[in-house]
Amino acid sequence: MPRKVYKRTGLRRDNNLADLTSSTSALNNLLDNLVDEQSSTFISEDLNAIRGISSFGMSNAQYGIFGGSAVKTTSPSGVEQFFEPKVTYQNRLDKFRLVSGEPRLFGGSGLTAKYYNPTEVNQFSQNIFIGEPFKTDNFWERGEFSYTGKITPQSVDSNGGVEWEGYFIPTQTGSHTFRLSSSGCFTFDFETEGYTSGINTYTEINRIGITSTLTASGTSGTNSITLSTVDEVKHVAIGQSVSASFIQSGTEVTGINRSTGVITLEPPSGNAVTSSTSGNVTFFKTVGQDTYADYRTYILTKYERYHIKIRYFIPENVDAQTAIRTMDVNHDPPTGGNLDDINFKYLYPLDYDFSESAKGSFNLFLDNSILSGGGTLGGSASSNDYVSLTSSKKVDIKYRPKSSLADITRATRNGTTINGSPVVTISDTTSIEIGTYVFGSGIPDGTRVQEIFINEFIILDQNATASATVSLTFIDHRGFVKKGVGSISGTTLTLSSGNTTDLRSGMIVIASGGTQYTGITTTGSTNTVTVSPSQTVSSTNVYFYQSRGLANNSLDLFCLPSATRCLIVSSDTSAGSSTIPVSSTTGISNGWNVYGFQFASGTTVSSFTASSITISTPTTRNLVTGSNFTVSSSSDEEKGLCCPPTDTSPPFNPTEDGLETVSGSENLKIDSGDIVFDTLIVNTDAGDITNYVSGDTSGSRLEIDTPSGTFKILCV
Repeated sequence: MPRKVYKRTGLRRDNNLADLTSSTSALNNLLDNLVDEQSSTFISEDLNAIRGISSFGMSNAQYGIFGGSAVKTTSPSGVEQFFEPKVTYQNRLDKFRLVSGEPRLFGGSGLTAKYYNPTEVNQFSQNIFIGEPFKTDNFWERGEFSYTGKITPQSVDSNGGVEWEGYFIPTQTGSHTFRLSSSGCFTFDFETEGYTSGINTYTEINRIGITSTLTASGTSGTNSITLSTVDEVKHVAIGQSVSASFIQSGTEVTGINRSTGVITLEPPSGNAVTSSTSGNVTFFKTVGQDTYADYRTYILTKYERYHIKIRYFIPENVDAQTAIRTMDVNHDPPTGGNLDDINFKYLYPLDYDFSESAKGSFNLFLDNSILSGGGTLGGSASSNDYVSLTSSKKVDIKYRPKSSLADITRATRNGTTINGSPVVTISDTTSIEIGTYVFGSGIPDGTRVQEIFINEFIILDQNATASATVSLTFIDHRGFVKKGVGSISGTTLTLSSGNTTDLRSGMIVIASGGTQYTGITTTGSTNTVTVSPSQTVSSTNVYFYQSRGLANNSLDLFCLPSATRCLIVSSDTSAGSSTIPVSSTTGISNGWNVYGFQFASGTTVSSFTASSITISTPTTRNLVTGSNFTVSSSSDEEKGLCCPPTDTSPPFNPTEDGLETVSGSENLKIDSGDIVFDTLIVNTDAGDITNYVSGDTSGSRLEIDTPSGTFKILCV
């Protein structure tokens, strides 16, 4: 294949064009020197694909292809016309780039490549290269490089090296495999699992030099040895030669176990290990001898970026002018099944713009999409956060309020977390759903399940803060508000961990040993709320949930807890009562206004105890146990909306059997309207029908239109 840069100074005499009568042969002489593989050729015919390329000279027919392709629009009167100002093809390309933006999905341009001369190579230094690179670009060639000459025309000679560094961004979540192969020497570094900015950016995966002497032990008559220090497997590659007093001469490495440090060997014949002992083992190679090493990553999250660094070099003082020098990087994604050249689109240079401002519309759309586990739209801090929703179907808000701890607990499992990583290894994912909340040691509050890989691992939407195997509790996310630790005494829930932020009156709280459907009323306190019914619960985890499927917080600023309370009636109270038993009076004051259709206009609180209030004007309607009403210090605004009635609405009275029409409104009045019945059944046995007798008269008729005609009912 040709080199990237075609740059030569002068012509060799034996390739002088003047010596040849054929221009094609002359061109072949020049092109033949531009190959970097001894078995390859580069001749005139290889240029056929680009012959005739020109930056000008379009024919009339070619121009005709563009005819009628201008962007059109429709005027207010419905006439189709060309858009003004004219939209050019360049405008449309710019628009496409604006929408896709940077970074694009699977849109890398390759790693940053830095080239070093032989004098900058020091294989015994940590970074391999010393000094400054003489050239920098992001040339990648699908991760496959073959040098029969210099690594770049600007190099001093054929030795030296290259360092590729940047970011790897996977398109699949899971464990990825990398294979580095080289006839020279190489290193491979990958981002440390749980990496946080500025700390332990890389873990060194491989450092393959000309020789490495390590301590190992073996058993006579076997074909494997075990390294004394497991981490030193990074110095071993498949294909290396092995030398030791207890290992047969001519033995090579054929397998590596990174977790145990076991090295599999292949001798020329018989068994590799000749005696049971331990001692120094030398792993070595020559430049031109192919070796490779595989690395299977920890669980990577799709579209997250991971630091990666690869070095290829010829050690100092090694004569490799005539050796074939190769470097190959292969990749196998989680669902790939085979290693292949790594595409440069997975790889991004060090200076790539990952800022939010560089993201395109499509990227931002994905970032803010609501996944199958649910999420939040818009916000409450500013009107700029508001979003509009449209749907061609009904909004499904079916919701059954939770009733017990068992009802909200999806699963309890042991999982292994890594500090700084969202990946949790878990062997049983049964009953866990995307969106469920996760609680456990080292898991930040509010963490949810983002992805599930059945019986292998889960991906969280926040990073763990510790590395350990811990017990995890997965809680149903439907209607979930927050978790705390608290106890209940009577009608007061006191939080010892957590606070009342985001809690609203009407929500329910679930705790071990608590009463089913325990409703809460906020009191303005940062660590207590009122609950109903009264109960006793010792300190335990408490979970707060919405009481209905569609939560409306539009009145939050109108109904401030410091000036408004929702009181819950604790026992039935008939109309005309001045004292009302309630579950709690925390936070109210004498003189506060009382709102609700059960009360006369201008009613205020005259006095109160811990369990009842006395009002200035007797009630006008019945109150039943569990119903609520509003009291507020505000007299300027009607605050009845803050605690809407849950048991009834005018003009009805609540009873044990249902709603009952009040005595003063027992009629049905129809004013210029029709009543439509699916069926009409008249029970003649109920005594509601009066038989017509001679002499009865009436001028009133009730007409009923049916498919069979119009019928009239005589009304008296």
